[in-house]
Amino acid sequence: MMGLSNTTYSQNAASDRCLSLNHDENKISLKKGFVKYTILPDSVKPRSPQDIELLNKGYNYINQKMYNEAISAFTTYLRSNPDDMDIQMQVAYLYDKTKKYKNAYNSFNYVANNSTDPGLTDRARVSAYYMRDLMVRDSPVSLDFYYYNYYDSYYTNYVANLLTHMNVRLTKGIYVGPYLDVFLDSRSKPENIINDRYFEIGGFSKFNITEWMNFELRMGYVREIDFKKNSFSFKPILSMGTRVGTATFYKDRKSQKTENFYFDVYSVGLYDYKFKNVFAMLQTKEVLRLLFGGYSYMEFYAKQEFSVDSKKLDYNNYVDLGAGIAYKPNMLNFPVLFVEAINRSFIVGQNPDGSYDYFTGDLKTFFTVRVGFLINYTTKL
Repeated sequence: MMGLSNTTYSQNAASDRCLSLNHDENKISLKKGFVKYTILPDSVKPRSPQDIELLNKGYNYINQKMYNEAISAFTTYLRSNPDDMDIQMQVAYLYDKTKKYKNAYNSFNYVANNSTDPGLTDRARVSAYYMRDLMVRDSPVSLDFYYYNYYDSYYTNYVANLLTHMNVRLTKGIYVGPYLDVFLDSRSKPENIINDRYFEIGGFSKFNITEWMNFELRMGYVREIDFKKNSFSFKPILSMGTRVGTATFYKDRKSQKTENFYFDVYSVGLYDYKFKNVFAMLQTKEVLRLLFGGYSYMEFYAKQEFSVDSKKLDYNNYVDLGAGIAYKPNMLNFPVLFVEAINRSFIVGQNPDGSYDYFTGDLKTFFTVRVGFLINYTTKL
């Protein structure tokens, strides 16, 4: 049996979504290059006196920080000049400034789909990506969907974990709603349990204590598949994680930078009522990301994982040392493909009297290769 990796890995990978949003160097802000710019009659594109008046009004409003009035002036201008992508971008930035993220997202997408300027198209695609995340964050109801699966060469086994939450936002950083958590493999049987397979459904509450720490409480129904047992699920989870460095997700056509290096650290502690056990895990990951263009990248990484539980079950207490390669094609929501090699050393063994303790007895070590893919997706409802 393999317990903690099954119970908590969904927490670990789900943290990647939060970590991946820390792109401070790409923070969206009002386009400064336009703030003090005044349209003149001899501009490259001929404009009518009425158009020039509307544009000058818009920029004057920006200088006075009257952003809603600026939006009104620019959108009036765009009714007769919809192909002016610079002004379409300006309006998108203004919508962002006024926290109208859906309007900003639509405007950025319009530019991305209609501009003939590659540089403008790239900036619009990046901006639309961030607007979408802000829309999800501020949405009254959102859905996160996580699906992690792989083939394990040591056990010749296919393993899959699905975790999804419907997040009802009560206030900033506080969410409630239903969840579904399913863990399956292709080889376990009641007489030969390789993983603790289960189906779990219920309700949760989640509190984002800080940007790097959150607490979640899950309660519901669980079906332990191999034990053929139904029970009540109660699971308080405290998780912490942060990212050091940059993980750029999009490479535009003008960028010369093709490499990012970042370091992730993530830890989780939880009590699982169905197993009557306390689990804790710490994982670190060092990643070199090579950008190919658009959303496509390849990553080379090393990872370390340390896992313990309160029952001192051998399969829940181990140290992993691994390395792998991940690849994402140039499609925004396409799964991340990966192959990784892991050396696992168990740190609990059996004493002569039959009890288990740390660093005693015959401590097993094995090497395995995992090949699979990861889907981590969020959307507003």
